Amino acid sequence: MLTDLAKEYGIPLREGPQDYKRRGSVDQDWLIEQYVHRRRTLPDLARETGMSTANMGRWAHTHNIPLRPRGGASHHTALRTADEAEALPAVLRKALTGSFARQRLSRFLAARSYPTLTEPARDLGIRQSALVTQINRLEEDLGQPLFERAERGRAMKLPRFGKRVAAAAQTIPAEEMPRR
Repeated sequence: MLTDLAKEYGIPLREGPQDYKRRGSVDQDWLIEQYVHRRRTLPDLARETGMSTANMGRWAHTHNIPLRPRGGASHHTALRTADEAEALPAVLRKALTGSFARQRLSRFLAARSYPTLTEPARDLGIRQSALVTQINRLEEDLGQPLFERAERGRAMKLPRFGKRVAAAAQTIPAEEMPRR
C-alpha cells in the first residue's frame, strides 16, 4: 500500500532487495544446543556459520528461541556468574545471576540490622535512594519482600523470607562478597 501511494504521489522509492531471502540455513536443534544449552553468543555463532549476527537472530526468532537481553546476559562474565550461582543455596540463585548481584546481596546483609535504610546507606557511603533501589531489585529478583519497611514509630524488620535469605547469604564465603 505504501509503495502504491509513493508511486501515486511521485515519491521516488529506494532501490534495494525487494525479494530478501535469508542466507544459509540454521538447524533448530543445533541452535538450541549452542545458544541455549552451551550459552554461546549470537555473534560467535554467526562467525562460525559465516552469516551476520542479525541473520542469526532472525533464525532464533524463526525457531522460537527467546533471545537473551542485550548488553549483559550474553557476555562471558554474566554467563560465568550464572554458572557460579548454581553452586549457591537455592533461595539465592535467581538473585545472583545479574550484574552487581553480589553487591546488592552484600548491601542487604549490611542493612538488615538497622531500623531504617537511611543509616546503612550513610555507613556504606551511598545515597539512601541507591540502597532502596538495590533492595527493591533484589526483592524483585527473589520474588518476595526482604523487609517489612519502617513506619512511623516502628523500625523495619525482616520477615521469615528475609531471614531465610540472610541465613543463606551468610554461607557464601566472605572473599566472594564485595566489601561495600
